[in-house]
Amino acid sequence: MIIEVKGASFDNIGACLMLTAVIQRLELITPDVVIVLSARGAMSSERRARLGALRKIDLRARRLDLNGATGLIPIFIRRYLQRWGVVFECDLDAIIDIAGFGYSDQWGSDYAIRHAAAEARRLATSGRHYIFMPQAFGPFRSKKTRDVIRRNLPFASLVAARDKVSYQHIADITDEFSNLVSFGDFTNSIAVIDAKLEKPPRPYMVIVPNANMMAMHNLNSAWRLTYRQLLSSAVTAAEEVGLATVLINFGGPMDQELIDELHTEFPETILAKVQSAAEAKTLMASAVVALSSRFHACICALSSGVPCMGTSWSHKYEALYQDYGVTDLLLTPSHRADELKDLLGVLVAPTSEVRKEIASRALSLKAETETLWKTVETVLIR
Repeated sequence: MIIEVKGASFDNIGACLMLTAVIQRLELITPDVVIVLSARGAMSSERRARLGALRKIDLRARRLDLNGATGLIPIFIRRYLQRWGVVFECDLDAIIDIAGFGYSDQWGSDYAIRHAAAEARRLATSGRHYIFMPQAFGPFRSKKTRDVIRRNLPFASLVAARDKVSYQHIADITDEFSNLVSFGDFTNSIAVIDAKLEKPPRPYMVIVPNANMMAMHNLNSAWRLTYRQLLSSAVTAAEEVGLATVLINFGGPMDQELIDELHTEFPETILAKVQSAAEAKTLMASAVVALSSRFHACICALSSGVPCMGTSWSHKYEALYQDYGVTDLLLTPSHRADELKDLLGVLVAPTSEVRKEIASRALSLKAETETLWKTVETVLIR
């Protein structure tokens, strides 16, 4: 079975976590699976080859999409190209979409969701499957985009919204349909690994910054004035309660400047050296507490039973913290340094009720993820 994992990238740890989770499970569902990744500019050819993945050529640009015509390419040419690791849409048995938060007006362009919805229809008409794994959707304000979604998205074999807001953004356009479902993020099932990671000699807090907190994507403009100071206050508060601080880059180059600034201000902070997404989760799972502005870093901590203070620039954070029953851990732009220290003191207590609640919710959400994968398996093998 040839399956494209769409929306995959190696740009940041969150994206790698999603890709890792999908590949691990697909190899259990269908051991003969051949993984395909699109030939995007940010996709590393070396890392794709390391996974043994084929390369999909997308014949699309902005409004133009010629992928539906790839079936006209003579089969002897396509078979020859497959020997060189190249495939087209017509060669696929299924597409599993892990765009995460790629389909929303909040990112500007609406071409992505329009192409995806049309692709879902094309695959369905030839008996193949398009599966949207749990992700954030919307809002979608353009009438043309909404029309494309309304006409085409219900053809997808599965459309999994990651939260109630995302679900409603789709249902408001298409009305509810049988393949529209709601599941939480699926990276919570990735296990920690037995790795000799460089860790502080004493208990530590992890901080995961996100440059988007100060970007125009964040509709809460107050964060642009207070976010940087919040990070500094967190390092100071951690030291005052006896914790070391580890800085982890989940977002790639865009977050490195923030990390460098923090490390310059507080040289005693430790720069994490992780070689994989699994190592990043393992380091977070060993922390006493975390402060994260990256969605999948929040999941790494919470799914491991680690209290994680979060900051939000999108509705997906509020939904996640509702799932774990800890909305009080979402910080606001007005949080003062003394309030942060008090909250940290509560969270590090071994008898913390918050810890118990997080651990309980984590087990429940992992069981939900297993149900999701059983649903995906049913779709693929039916």
